[in-house]
Amino acid sequence: MTASVPRQDALALLLHLSRAAAQDTAQRSAEFAAELAQLLMTATQAHGLRLRLDGESPVVLAELGRGLALCDDTLIHLAREQDGRATRGLHDALTAGPLVLDVVGGDPAAVAELHPLTSLLGLAFEGVQARELRRGTGREQETVTRLVRRMGGSLDLPQLLTATAETAAQALGFERAFVGLLSTSPNSSSPNGAANGSVGRQTGDVFTYGFDEDFSGGVGVGPSSFERLFVQGEVIVYERGRDGAGRMGAGLAELNPETAVIAPLVARGRPLGVLYSDTRRSVSITEDDLWLVMALAEQASLSIDNARLYAEETRKRESAEAMREVGSRLAASLHLGQTYTAVLERAAELFGADACAVYELQPDGRTLIIRSAVGLSSEYVLRSRVKLGAGVVGRAVAKGEAEAVSDLTRDPQGGGSRYTRQLLAAGRYPYRGVLGLPLSVRGKVVGGLALYFRAALPLTADDLSLASVFAAQAALSIENARLYEEEVRRERESAALLGVARLMGQDHEAPDLEQTVALAVQAMNGERGLLLLYGESDDLRALDHATLSAFSPAPPDGHRPELATYQLSARPDELRALQLQLGRGPRRLTRRHALPGASSALIVPVRSGQEVLGFLYADHPGEEAPNDRVLALSRAVADQVGLARTRSRLLFALEREEARYRQLAEGAHDLILTCDSSGCITYANPASVRLLGRVVGQTLSSLLEEPSLGDFRAAWQACLDAPESGGRCELRLQGLTRALHLEVRLSKVQPGGGMLLVARDISELELLVTEINRRAVEIERADERQMELRSYLSLFTQAQEEERGRISRELHDDTAQVLVAIGRRLDRLSRELEGGPKNRAEDIRQDLNHAIEGVRRFARNLRPSVLDDLGLIPALEWLASQAATPTRLELQGTERRLPAATELTLFRMVQEGLGNTDKHAQAASAAIRVVFGAENVTVTLTDDGVGFSPEQARAQAQAGHLGLTGMRERVLLAGGQLSVSSEPGQGSELRFSLPG
Repeated sequence: MTASVPRQDALALLLHLSRAAAQDTAQRSAEFAAELAQLLMTATQAHGLRLRLDGESPVVLAELGRGLALCDDTLIHLAREQDGRATRGLHDALTAGPLVLDVVGGDPAAVAELHPLTSLLGLAFEGVQARELRRGTGREQETVTRLVRRMGGSLDLPQLLTATAETAAQALGFERAFVGLLSTSPNSSSPNGAANGSVGRQTGDVFTYGFDEDFSGGVGVGPSSFERLFVQGEVIVYERGRDGAGRMGAGLAELNPETAVIAPLVARGRPLGVLYSDTRRSVSITEDDLWLVMALAEQASLSIDNARLYAEETRKRESAEAMREVGSRLAASLHLGQTYTAVLERAAELFGADACAVYELQPDGRTLIIRSAVGLSSEYVLRSRVKLGAGVVGRAVAKGEAEAVSDLTRDPQGGGSRYTRQLLAAGRYPYRGVLGLPLSVRGKVVGGLALYFRAALPLTADDLSLASVFAAQAALSIENARLYEEEVRRERESAALLGVARLMGQDHEAPDLEQTVALAVQAMNGERGLLLLYGESDDLRALDHATLSAFSPAPPDGHRPELATYQLSARPDELRALQLQLGRGPRRLTRRHALPGASSALIVPVRSGQEVLGFLYADHPGEEAPNDRVLALSRAVADQVGLARTRSRLLFALEREEARYRQLAEGAHDLILTCDSSGCITYANPASVRLLGRVVGQTLSSLLEEPSLGDFRAAWQACLDAPESGGRCELRLQGLTRALHLEVRLSKVQPGGGMLLVARDISELELLVTEINRRAVEIERADERQMELRSYLSLFTQAQEEERGRISRELHDDTAQVLVAIGRRLDRLSRELEGGPKNRAEDIRQDLNHAIEGVRRFARNLRPSVLDDLGLIPALEWLASQAATPTRLELQGTERRLPAATELTLFRMVQEGLGNTDKHAQAASAAIRVVFGAENVTVTLTDDGVGFSPEQARAQAQAGHLGLTGMRERVLLAGGQLSVSSEPGQGSELRFSLPG
């Protein structure tokens, strides 16, 4: 039929269509509805027309024209009530059938003409529908019945799906078929996956019928196919001639079908998979074939869903049983190592992992290390230090929830440690799938559990849920074992410390160091160990081979070194190597620095304050290094040994001091008495016995004279009231030979009131004081005489210098001038003479010149004018130039003029010293060094001559050579100091230091 037929022809065609339906010439209800709608649209001249089945959920069979898509049923009925022409329907005529006709803008007359035909049209549609149902129902029912019979009520999923594939192929007359279940991703957050068809999916498990062995299995479901199959619910028909060049043809290239049918498997709105059947023949697919495939797909979906529910319940039951078994096995032991082993073995067994590892969060809260592992190499275990938040395990621990990576080769999440990142970058990482699980107890994450798979991660969402439950159970078991071992460790450590204290705290016996080191090593989880204690005179530098070879197991005097070993023997060179590893506290030692046969070890110094008394060493053949807990325990054990050693030394020192004090008391000249709280004497030293006789057992009050009793009792009470101050008094009593005047000091020595009395006989001291006073008066007189002599010497020196100055001036001004005048007269006379007299006059002139120079030099030596005019430094330069020994002058500091007396004294000292050097030193050179200080000036005169010893200097002084003595006295008079330093063959040094 065409939509352009005239209206009258359309009515005729409606009658023809009704007869054809009654005669069974129409084949499909959908075709009948579409043709009927087209004819009705033409016959009523309507703008729009919709043909639908009436019921709670109306089904639209056909829809033509305009207007219906812009409104709903409410608006259509409203328009019918307001304007009869706006829409007229055949509702009254279709009461006997399922059809409902909605007409928009139709001709009322044409609608009225059609009204008698409505009953016929309804009956015709019902007939087509019934015949269509009869044709499909029998074949579908027979096929589904055969499928159900073939399944036999089984819940075995492979059996069900294989039977479905076989039934579908046989029912359609095809050669091959398969049921492919959609693959699931453990990382998918939605169980429906891409339900909107924006992405495709891949079939995973495939159950086939009629395929050869070369079939790899599965097909990809692209986005558009996914939309048609699972969103629109269509069955896809593939024909090579029509679809071979498109995407579907490319996707089915491996199967190479001529004709194929693909139906969706859906249960409870969730896509499950596809039912695929094909043939290598060109076959026409009818509507009945599609209904048949849909029926088989619905039955297969129901069976799959039931089987999955059964499998899920079975898995839950098995998981619960497995978790009960896991809990039972993990609770069977409270040993932490066995718990780790049980956790890893059960994890590998439950989830099929190729390797498992338990990571422990370190105290810094930022690093995870492998505590125990199964299936991992030792290098991986030792080098894997995971940063929190990095890698699969690091992220799982940081987030507190499971973290899974299906395939690291496709989705490299980055390694948690540098070692794993290197393996991933080099393509040598041995695992593809990794699952990280946090281990948390009471909301606190303490570590992580990692499962490693060489293939892609095979776990489903249910497996991941089970793994999380397993991790919680494992964390609880590990924490219980850790708490139990912590308690056992504390008890063992307490017992070890108590044992060490008991063994080292023996007062009257030498400590059993062998048992001490055995207890300490066992408490620190070691297998061998030693304890080395130095003697009092030994330290790290003095511990040589001879000392190490002279160890005493039980030194009686506490001075010699001690060495105790447990399960090992050590050579002296090995002990010296160990002591080089000592630090301020416990230290872990590697295999390189440990004793032979050990893989890990620790060493801790035994100290008393800052003094090192020795060291404690323990080792183990295993690779695991001592943890912080063991190091803390080793410090406690070493401290206990150090305290015991210090106590032993203090006791020994106390005994030695007591012996020394007793010796002092026995040899003292003072009276030393002890008495109890009642005043009864319990001890008297020999001096007391010598003066008082045998007084032990007597009371102090019985020895005292009556006037002294009151003072003694007052001092006794004062000592009781203020023990820190003691009591003092003077007592008089009658001794064996004479009366004694004693100065007494009381000290409280016992909590019960006992006293120590130390008394000194001051009767002889009084005579001694008188003698001392007499001699002090004599010394004072001698000092006054010495001061007078020094004053005289000062005045004498001053007068001497003045006299020298006067003589120097007279020689310079008078004698020298007279000699100069005589010389001039002699020169005039020489010019007047001839021959021999002239020569004699010239000889006399030379002698006179020598005399003039000698007078001038003598005058300068007596009082050089350069000292008065220019100062000390030019004067010293002049002295250096005049010395017979080559002399240099050195200057340090800022030159300044000094007081005249100071400059004169320094000049005379240097002049005297240079004179001595020229006469006695036999020196090749001399030096004058002047140092100007802030408040003083120092002059040092040195030479490289023969030098002299102190004995030689004293011999010269006794022989009357008082040069050094006079120089010292003159420097002292000037308020300075003189020091002399000389050795035979080493030269001499004179140093003058004067204020100025």
